[in-house]
Amino acid sequence: MIKLEIVDTVYIIAYLRPSDPLHTKAMEIMKSLNVKRKISQASLIELDLLMKSRGFNSREKLKTWNLLEKIVSKEMVEPIIPQDFAKAITLVKKYRLDYFDALITAQCIVRMANPITTDQEILKAFTSEIKAL
Repeated sequence: MIKLEIVDTVYIIAYLRPSDPLHTKAMEIMKSLNVKRKISQASLIELDLLMKSRGFNSREKLKTWNLLEKIVSKEMVEPIIPQDFAKAITLVKKYRLDYFDALITAQCIVRMANPITTDQEILKAFTSEIKAL
């Protein structure tokens, strides 16, 4: 059985920032994306909103997306489905996760996929929910 892994936003950001302490690990993760290890669609949306909120101009955003486009094919992105949104609602309430963390956690729970993240809140919620199944 194929065990899916879903990569959180933290590793996309670390990949894009050479000064990030997680950069080397992020490079390994990003280079190993495949049908078993995917980036959450929620992570891509979160990244775009982070760039906007941090004042990236259009040129900077385009440069970032062009770079990611070279290493992230559509097959390497795990889409968000209605069941993910429904599960995320309960996760926000139960664990006080933020919107994007809840969506990524929900994707992992719904698919029984391993979250690839350093975010302890995601890991805690995921572990608790999987144990309860």
